[in-house]
Amino acid sequence: MTAPAPHQPHPVTPWRAVALVLGGSLVLSATSLTVVLLPQLFGALHREWRTYLDVLGEANLPTWWSSALLVTAALAHGLTGAAGRLARAPGAAGWFVSAGVLTALSVDDHTQLHERSGRIGRALVTYDSFPFYWLLPGVVGGLAVAAALVLLALRVQGATRWLLVTGTAVLLGCALGLELVQGMLMADGHEATAFTLTYHVEELGENIGALLLLAAAATAVSVTRHGSELDVHYTAHRSYL
Repeated sequence: MTAPAPHQPHPVTPWRAVALVLGGSLVLSATSLTVVLLPQLFGALHREWRTYLDVLGEANLPTWWSSALLVTAALAHGLTGAAGRLARAPGAAGWFVSAGVLTALSVDDHTQLHERSGRIGRALVTYDSFPFYWLLPGVVGGLAVAAALVLLALRVQGATRWLLVTGTAVLLGCALGLELVQGMLMADGHEATAFTLTYHVEELGENIGALLLLAAAATAVSVTRHGSELDVHYTAHRSYL
C-alpha cells in the first residue's frame, strides 16, 4: 500500500465573502428604497414593512446589518493586530486601536448615540431649521476616527494601505458629508425623493466603507489551509530602508 499524499497547502482568500457581504448590503438598500418609494406594492402592511426595512429607521434589519458589519470589521482588525504582534511587526498595535474605533462606531450605529449629542451642538451654535446639530461634535469624533485609521495606514503597505485610506474616506464622507446634505434638504423643506435617495446613498456608502476596512484587515495577513489547520502570517508590515 502507498502512503496517502500529504495535504497540499491551499491559500484562503477573502474575496468571495467580501462579495457576498457587498451583495447583502446592495439588496438591503434596494429593498429599503422600494419600500419607501413604492408603498403601493406593500398594501395595508406598508407601514410595518417600512418600519422593519427602511435604512433610516432604528432597531430594524438594516441597523442590525450595519452594526454587525462594523463588529466583524473590528474583530478582523483585532485578529490582524494579534497576528502582527506575534510576528513582532512594528506598529501592529495600531490594529488594536482601529478595532476599538470600529467597535465604538458599531455601538454608536446601534444606539444612535451620535443623534443624542445634538444638544452639544445647540449649546455652541444655532441655525434656523437645520436639524442635525450632532454634526458639530460628530466632526470632532470623525477627526479622531480618521487620525487613528490614517496613522495605521502609514504603518502598512500595498493594498492594505489603500483599502484603509479609501474605506476611511468613504465611511466618514458618507456619515458626515451626506448627513450635512440631508440636513440642508430638510432645512429647505425638500424631504421627498432627493432626501430619500441621499440617505440611501449615505447608508450604503457607510456599509461599503466598513467593508473596505474589513478587507484591509484581510489583506494584511496571508492564510493558508493545511488540511484541518490554518497557517496565518502577517504580511502588511511596511519596511523602512
